Amino acid sequence: MKRLIHGATIGVSIGTMISLLFSFIFSHTQFMPVSPLSTMGRFYSEHFTELQIMLISVLIWAFIGVTFSLGELIFSHTRLSIFKKTVIHFSVMLIVMFPLGILAGWFPLRISVIIVFILIYTMIYFIIWSIESRRAQRDINEINKIISENQKH
Repeated sequence: MKRLIHGATIGVSIGTMISLLFSFIFSHTQFMPVSPLSTMGRFYSEHFTELQIMLISVLIWAFIGVTFSLGELIFSHTRLSIFKKTVIHFSVMLIVMFPLGILAGWFPLRISVIIVFILIYTMIYFIIWSIESRRAQRDINEINKIISENQKH
């Protein structure tokens, strides 16, 4: 339960910061949690109040945070190779993030934009994966060094 609450809190915090940033950049005078140019942004604007749109956005951001929080379990609770874990994690996160991205109003439903979303997702995933892999390797090297030093004594 703690993992779910932590993930939801992180998701809402990041979602709010990003929506504030994009509101400053594109709107200048008005807070917009969802892009009014996106397919869902237009739908939300036509059918819901600003407060309802914000609530929908918060719920989506919370779900995104929970998804990534639970996604970590793929790495820590399976005995698969790191390659298989990475492929499964990448695929599951993309399958979940794609519809959430649509619901969050991140992009309009056009093939070219969807392809760009997948490319950006893949690049960001690879960058994060590279950083985390280096950090894990550094931790492994430190542990091995400590074990080696303890065996000498």
